[in-house]
Parts: sequence; C-alpha cells; structure tokens
Amino acid sequence: MKKFLLFAMAFVAFAATAEIESMKARLPTIIDMKSKGLVGEQPDGYLGVIKNEGGAQAVANAENSDRKAEYTKRAAAQGQTVEVLAGVLGEARVRQEKSGRFVRQKDGSWVKN
Repeated sequence: MKKFLLFAMAFVAFAATAEIESMKARLPTIIDMKSKGLVGEQPDGYLGVIKNEGGAQAVANAENSDRKAEYTKRAAAQGQTVEVLAGVLGEARVRQEKSGRFVRQKDGSWVKN
C-alpha cells in the first residue's frame, strides 16, 4: 500500500509538471493566434475560439484541458470550486489582456481590448 501511495504521488507530480510544460510550449502559438484574432480570453477562465482557422479549436481544446486540470488542483488546495476559481482567474485574464487582442464579454460578444 505504501508503494502504491508513493507511486500515486509521483504520478500526480509528474502530471502537474507535464501540464505546465505543455502550456509553456503552447504559449507562442496562442500568442500568435491571439494576434491574428483567432482565439481570445473569456471570463470563465478558458480560451475561446473566435475563428476556427489554423487549428484554433485544437489549440484551445488542449489549452483548456490543461487549464481545467490546473484549476482543479488549485481549487482543491484552496477549498473552492473549480468554477469559482476559473471565473476569478478568467476575469483577471480578461482585464489584463494586451491591447488589440480579443476578449469575450459576459454577454458572449467578442471585443478588442
């Protein structure tokens, strides 16, 4: 049983590192897609697709999967729900997005920041 717990803890640590690394590796693509108006930040904490061109949907899906995994870990550590944490971080991402990039409003419309 002890070996299993150690293995499980090591696997979780590895998975967390893999998610963060995949997010870092994906960042230049996301920045490029944001500058082209293909994807944008949403107040729910996830990346949204504005135009499904150049693999935007696949990139958003991969990023959102990693974000959800990260939000889930952080929410558990903070005693919050994933939705609350994602919303707080999403609204911060929208507020802090660079000028000229698209952000989604709460009414669902996309506007340039």
